[in-house]
Amino acid sequence: MGRTIPSFRLACVAEELKWRRFRSRLNKDDRKKFDEMFSTSRLYNSACVNSSRPIVLDCIMMAITLHHFKQVTALMKKNKHNIPRTKNPQEIK
Repeated sequence: MGRTIPSFRLACVAEELKWRRFRSRLNKDDRKKFDEMFSTSRLYNSACVNSSRPIVLDCIMMAITLHHFKQVTALMKKNKHNIPRTKNPQEIK
């Protein structure tokens, strides 16, 4: 039996193609970063497949956001002792 809907992986490729005109207007360095950003979402394909979201871009953006959040929190943890603490605005008064 055939599938009635495309696989999520194919849907992601189709979504990326929809952004081709946007991508073509970026400079060379930004195009590379844009491609890296889109490829990051593929790390979470299995979670996206199971999310049952009808809009593929929602899953792609959530996967990218999660990946960036993980990177930021890892950097924060790594530099925990090197970052000066900011004062509470109420303490400044």
